[in-house]
Amino acid sequence: MIKRIISAFMCLTMAFMFMTVCPDICVIDAEAADDPDTPYYYSQMSEEAQKAYTELKAAALGFKKKVTVNVSIDQEDFDMIAEMLILHDPVTFNIFSIEAANVTRRSADFIIEYKYTKETYDDMTAAYEKRVDKILDLLTEDMSKYKKIRVIHDELIRIAEYDLESRSNDNIYGTLVKKKAKCDGYAKTFAYLCAKAGIRTVTVIGEVSDNNTDEMHMWNKVYFNGQWYNVDVTWDDPVGNMKDNLKHDYFMISDEEIGKDHTEDNISFTVPAAEDDTIGYYEVNKKYAEKTGDIKDIIKKCAVSAAKNKKAVLEFQCASKEVFEQAKKYVLDAEEMNSILKSVKKSTGADLLTEIYSYSFGENLYTVKIMMFYSGTSIDYYFNGDDPISGDMKNALAKFGIE
Repeated sequence: MIKRIISAFMCLTMAFMFMTVCPDICVIDAEAADDPDTPYYYSQMSEEAQKAYTELKAAALGFKKKVTVNVSIDQEDFDMIAEMLILHDPVTFNIFSIEAANVTRRSADFIIEYKYTKETYDDMTAAYEKRVDKILDLLTEDMSKYKKIRVIHDELIRIAEYDLESRSNDNIYGTLVKKKAKCDGYAKTFAYLCAKAGIRTVTVIGEVSDNNTDEMHMWNKVYFNGQWYNVDVTWDDPVGNMKDNLKHDYFMISDEEIGKDHTEDNISFTVPAAEDDTIGYYEVNKKYAEKTGDIKDIIKKCAVSAAKNKKAVLEFQCASKEVFEQAKKYVLDAEEMNSILKSVKKSTGADLLTEIYSYSFGENLYTVKIMMFYSGTSIDYYFNGDDPISGDMKNALAKFGIE
């Protein structure tokens, strides 16, 4: 998670000498929203702040410790510039702090401190760019934009592991090279990859509710077909020991949907609204139970698709709490599930074990995940680690030859 912004910005603004100015404010237009080369929040800054941001970014990438910018800025401008460079811009992760001093009506001096030496930063950049190129190579010309967004989302989850201890877990290098990330590492890397692919995104700062605790968090919004959608790579990469630990609960969803456990809390900028709720992963891939009568068919369809590829995990979403509660009853009914798995085994010819399965429920977004098991496999086909599961589950699997 990211630190609370107020405490983070206090060290940035201490040297700022406040003075009153009347900046020109740029209006956000629809065309700017679809330009991946310009940060979305850039258009919300005054012309003076835009100029300062551009020059400071160039200075930071050149590792200049002090730069004078011929602009007239106020405290609000400075807060926006600092937030952009330190919290939102994926490539300026080398900045530790920014101070503004000697502010006049015509200029301001900026002092920049860095986390890494230039040599280290250049090595980090070269290393992660190699990984970026490999991911971008997966995006073919005939692939739809929606599919490209999903490929980037899925690859990040496959590559990185959620980790709060790694030193570089908040940047692209840590996410792609060290393969350790926390929320801002996931979000900034996703934004960078999407921009490289010509896809417009914005990073969102807010809070998430987890086990009755609110924590600071960062995720993304993606611009697609004239609409904005939420994507939270971090929360689709849950901590756990399952090898197929990839979810799509927070992929291309609306503010209303993600608002069940996420709250936007941006400091200086206005986040675009995400109002459409029709192209989430489950709706697009027909893994969506609209009514209770759909549940059995959805489970069968998803299980058949998984069994054909000997995949362990299937997932689907329910349209309402009523449907979700019925789905839970269905999944917890061993006889019903045994019947479904037998049917799937017969229709696919897969070596499916029909008398054992595992499951989990996503209470906030009404999602269901089921793990199926196959004969002739071992525990490490499903789980990571030297001792990945409990003794009871290990004993249960051993009865079916999975050890």
